[in-house]
Amino acid sequence: MANVNSKIEARKKVREAQARANEARLRRERQNVDDAASFLVELGRLAAVDEWEQRRVLEIRAERERRRHEHRQAAAAAVSRMQDRGETLAAIAELAGVKVSDVRAVLKSTSAQPVASPEALGAPEVASKSADAAPVNGAVSAQGASHALDVGGRV
Repeated sequence: MANVNSKIEARKKVREAQARANEARLRRERQNVDDAASFLVELGRLAAVDEWEQRRVLEIRAERERRRHEHRQAAAAAVSRMQDRGETLAAIAELAGVKVSDVRAVLKSTSAQPVASPEALGAPEVASKSADAAPVNGAVSAQGASHALDVGGRV
């Protein structure tokens, strides 16, 4: 610390020190304002991601239901064609390697369950419906059939 002999010099040194402290404080406050603004922007972006996720989940659920309905309809149509040729539900189930209750459940689900549109579920229309994951030849294992069609008490 410098030796100060006059009150004027002492005041000058104190004012300079105070000015440096004020500049540092203002610099910190400006940085805090910038960081607080960044923080608020990022909170808004987080909220937007949550909203996007909710919309996307609704879209995926609607697409899932649409696809399941299509596959149930196709399965029921196949059963109906076999019945038209005189096959019983028991024979159809045995041929497919599934339970009779699974065959009945498919028939029942297609006659009693209309598919909900994405709009009805609160989702905007799904852009691409060509990405169905159904096998090319329509083959499915007997074990996977009852699970994929949500029959046999499985949900």
